[in-house]
Amino acid sequence: MPAAEVNGNTEAMSAFSSRLTAPPMPPSLTRLGTPPNLSGLFEGIAMSVLDKAATAAMATYLTKVTEDLVTDSAKVKAAAATYSAADVASALTLTASALKLANKGLGMLKQAGGTFGQQSASPATEPGDEPGKTAPGTTSPTSAA
Repeated sequence: MPAAEVNGNTEAMSAFSSRLTAPPMPPSLTRLGTPPNLSGLFEGIAMSVLDKAATAAMATYLTKVTEDLVTDSAKVKAAAATYSAADVASALTLTASALKLANKGLGMLKQAGGTFGQQSASPATEPGDEPGKTAPGTTSPTSAA
């Protein structure tokens, strides 16, 4: 799996960390518990000691690799959790910003609608200009006669 695919992709990170496990220690490493065979010729004794040294070096190396794999797996899991938390926080921020923008848009629409409504609702006639009615404090032309 390429590193570019894992970078920032939480599903790939989780899959990578779940597959990042060390193989079991080989059974041949149990030879470390037995003492070297000191019977026989010098070559046999030297080979037995060399086998113990090589087995010990291999066990040390495999232990270090296993620890590194466990550490890397934990780091990748933590990074995936961090990315997921950042994704949630970004989504919440984006949602809040969208709501603010929608509220501003609605406010502008209400203002525009209110301004338009005031212009169209302005009266074309004065209250006393209606036919058959007189303004308060005045007499109608027919009643004066």
